[in-house]
Amino acid sequence: MAYKIDSQLSENQIESDVSSYLGFITPIWSRRFRLISVDEQLTGADKLFNRFVPIYMQFKVSHGLNPNGSIISRYRNKPLTNIIDYRNQNNLSGNPILYFQLRRQAKTASDIQHNILFQLNQPPHQYGLYVAPLTLDLSEYENQLSRDWFMKFYPFDPLVRRELEIHDTSTNRNLAIGLNPFLRHHISIPPHTLASTHEHHYSFSKSGGDVAWHGGEVLYGDFRLANQLLRIMNYSYNRDGFGMTQNQFSEFIDQFNNDFRISSNSGFNDNSIREKILSFGQELKAKYQINLMFLTEVKE
Repeated sequence: MAYKIDSQLSENQIESDVSSYLGFITPIWSRRFRLISVDEQLTGADKLFNRFVPIYMQFKVSHGLNPNGSIISRYRNKPLTNIIDYRNQNNLSGNPILYFQLRRQAKTASDIQHNILFQLNQPPHQYGLYVAPLTLDLSEYENQLSRDWFMKFYPFDPLVRRELEIHDTSTNRNLAIGLNPFLRHHISIPPHTLASTHEHHYSFSKSGGDVAWHGGEVLYGDFRLANQLLRIMNYSYNRDGFGMTQNQFSEFIDQFNNDFRISSNSGFNDNSIREKILSFGQELKAKYQINLMFLTEVKE
């Protein structure tokens, strides 16, 4: 096995597959939730925007490290060698070790992407997440999309069991989020600290555990995407005043634009909040490759 193991996947593929797969999130009875991208058509969607939880996703490609690689290879790759050494010192598992590096600051950006995502992560009102697959292999990744054996129907409200369902519109079948291999096979790490440079890494095991910041910090918790969505959904489902209103989010955008110059405030008024939201989401994507999605309640 080589010292450094490159992924067969791309950020564009991961973004496309995860975004389309999330589609509809629907508990069996009463309240229904949908996760939508701001790139979708907003016209005529009044019912979707009474209250919502903004979720910002930055899709990353995982790369791998062989902790048993040759001494020469480790010497030539000192920053990556430091990842292996740190994990060994802290008894963190992984063979291969998976990792991704922060993105360089774009010429048109006011700060590195990591710090923007950190500032956007304000739970429980809104969430910022790095999302990366727990595999390096293209066939293994695509196999998680096509399996049928994990599909399971519940004759009772899945919230009682702390399970939520995702409705796959392409097959018209409900999938249990918590048991779903495709969602469980993605790490979803919220940026936990500011950084002065992009030369930092997050590392983790292929099971999604033993997460470390390099840096120099071990992170504790379950960071699999299925479990992150469960926590967000469970919190939102049990509160009538969850998330934000359109006006509250508009005020947040104004303040965030003043602080970080994401997009221009000019040309917007109280009657064009949707245009402001759409512009904000488009600028986040163009400058920082951060995808804005809304978890919102659908009123019947």
